[in-house]
Amino acid sequence: MGISHKNFLNYILGVAFLSGISRVALDYISRILELSPILYYVTFLIAFILEIILIIYVIKKYKNIKGSLTIIDALKTGIIIMGAIGLCYCSMAYVYDVYIDPDFQINTQLRFTEQFSPDQLDQVKLNLENQDASKSYIGVIMYTIWFVFLGAVISLIAGSVFKTNSASK
Repeated sequence: MGISHKNFLNYILGVAFLSGISRVALDYISRILELSPILYYVTFLIAFILEIILIIYVIKKYKNIKGSLTIIDALKTGIIIMGAIGLCYCSMAYVYDVYIDPDFQINTQLRFTEQFSPDQLDQVKLNLENQDASKSYIGVIMYTIWFVFLGAVISLIAGSVFKTNSASK
């Protein structure tokens, strides 16, 4: 049709990194505003829903431009999008949690416990004291892989719905 595969790949990468920056902004803003723990965790749900919508939109656009869609095309799209989003988000979270506010996760967990299960607060504090507090870049890799896995699952489902059957051509 009117756009080459390489140009569409560049489009997917552009959308993916813009989405990653948006995800970083959403999380960073919710961190610096010191939202209540429940609102902070709701931002994860909102971001995930938006990422699902984005993957479905890009897969549909890919099918419309190319004229057909295979499961592999859908998987590539979802994996690229969620891989870029995951890399951006996990890198920001690592930098924030290690260099900007090392106690953010602990404080959020304590506030969450105070709000929803105050009788467990002493146990949570004890667990946090016994927990290994070292933070590693390996977490960035592991969580980015988790994002890629989610992208694969979402795009597999979307690709299965939107794929073009070769028998119907």
